[in-house]
Amino acid sequence: MKLKKTITKALNTCRKPFDDAKKLVFPTGGIDRFRFDPKKPHTYHFNKKGNTKLGGRIFSFSTLMADYTYKGMRGVLKNIVGTCKNCAACATSCYVRSSYRYPNVIFAQAVNTWGMRNEIDKVENDLAAELAQYKPEIVRLNQSGELEDDEQMAMWCRLAKAFPDVKFYIYTKMFSIAEKFLLGGLVPENFTVNYSVWHEVGVKEYEKVKHLPNVKAFVYDDGKDFILKTKYYCPAYKIPAGKTRAVLNHDFTCETCRLCITGKVKVIACHDH
Repeated sequence: MKLKKTITKALNTCRKPFDDAKKLVFPTGGIDRFRFDPKKPHTYHFNKKGNTKLGGRIFSFSTLMADYTYKGMRGVLKNIVGTCKNCAACATSCYVRSSYRYPNVIFAQAVNTWGMRNEIDKVENDLAAELAQYKPEIVRLNQSGELEDDEQMAMWCRLAKAFPDVKFYIYTKMFSIAEKFLLGGLVPENFTVNYSVWHEVGVKEYEKVKHLPNVKAFVYDDGKDFILKTKYYCPAYKIPAGKTRAVLNHDFTCETCRLCITGKVKVIACHDH
């Protein structure tokens, strides 16, 4: 009994510092913000704040990356598997991995992944409402994650068609899905599809659609031979003199560059990803 009182006293002593720390890490509601009940209405959102790579005014929508599995916690989403099916080539250089030290990022992407798989009509309606309200100039699709099926590609095409003044762009290795919509004339002009090419991966697929004005190739140059040569490089990554690894140049963002979004340049290379 004495031991029980001692333990209870110790726990109560620790509770306040823990609660204070929790508020610092999760300032909007603590751990309760990591609760998602599929039976209750939920509103899906774009990330409207941008980041150091995109710039401050580009909206984005992300799902879980690669082979990652969101394990979840009691009372929340569990075992949500990542969306990338062709991630083997770029897994070692995936910039998204560095953001997965933030629980709120992982949880938000897990929620979006569940929504795209289970209530895509709700996702589409919610995102359409945000586009109508905020009227962004540029939207990056799948900053994290990948297309999974025709239904998802169709949703993005519908949104792009409904908002012709917004520039949509995506990078993808799901070439079979993209090709079907591109050659079928279903991708609006304001929706640019960047084929993510790594050495020979994606080259043949890009050749089939490169004649279309809203298709580009985004090629990873890791210093080895690559097939699609170009003089245009993503300015966000530079290799310092005497170094072999590229570093992020914060003077350039997607918002300021726009090579992958608009313009006549068809093939853009990058020293990192």
